[in-house]
Amino acid sequence: MDHVNLRRLAPFEGLCLTSDDLRDEQAYHRSTLHRHTLYLHGHGIVQGLQVNLEAKKGKYRAVIQPGYGITQIGQGVALNEAAAVMLEVPKTEGEYMLWLFHVEAPDEETKRAVYDTTETSASRIREFCAPRLHLADEEQADAVALARINVRQGRMVQVMLPVPRAGRQARAAESYLKPRVVEFIHLSKNVMQKLSRTALVKELDLSALNFSGALVSSEFLLIEEGTTDRVLYRSAGSLINYAHDYFNALPKTTDKIAKFTDFIRKANAGVPGVDQSDEVWLKWFDKFERLLQPLSKISAELDKKADASR
Repeated sequence: MDHVNLRRLAPFEGLCLTSDDLRDEQAYHRSTLHRHTLYLHGHGIVQGLQVNLEAKKGKYRAVIQPGYGITQIGQGVALNEAAAVMLEVPKTEGEYMLWLFHVEAPDEETKRAVYDTTETSASRIREFCAPRLHLADEEQADAVALARINVRQGRMVQVMLPVPRAGRQARAAESYLKPRVVEFIHLSKNVMQKLSRTALVKELDLSALNFSGALVSSEFLLIEEGTTDRVLYRSAGSLINYAHDYFNALPKTTDKIAKFTDFIRKANAGVPGVDQSDEVWLKWFDKFERLLQPLSKISAELDKKADASR
């Protein structure tokens, strides 16, 4: 699509219209719409199109939820109802991307006679979409990226990393990042609540109040939909800073908490600077996500064992 110089039909009295004229007229309006969509909203998923990779008896299928996306050339792609697609395991190992392609084909049910001949031709074009799997480093201009899939030793595993999302603000990672940050807040609040009931911890200094305040503040921040990637990354980094001060000030409690404190130190040491790119923050976020499992174990342990004034 030419985003710089567009041509449109210039009709005049006596002009003999041809099929090329009508095609050019359609192409002009489609191109302006594509350009408007792309420059205003960008490309990627607009709504829905979540993917769940299912494995059964060595066979794989991707269940794609209905939704709408925009391709890299500004073409809208709509999936009106959920679709289950069987996927063959590629022979070449590596990371793949599941794409939803915009597809056009003549509508054979609209065939009409070609003037002054015995031939017929479809009078309408049908637009629809179709999912296909390609290597992750192969860009597909007329498709919407849905999900990353890792192929290794004859197996397929969905990689839970964000794909491009259309919108004026960067929200590519919201559906991936936000649940992790919310889970960290929930687990941390439970751990603090249980530990504060013990004699060892309830006399802690300001670091406990700071961490508690940061958790509450972040929880309110994440109530609204459409949180930008930048806000989610910075919220996670800020929480790790406060968690570092809180857990390092704790007296000796349990072995799990002691190990978790070491994990927090490493994660805090690697928090990117405010001027770092989203790509740098995304790599760091892997360390943040790894904290959730040990934190969950601590929370479950304290639910069972933390007694008042112990």
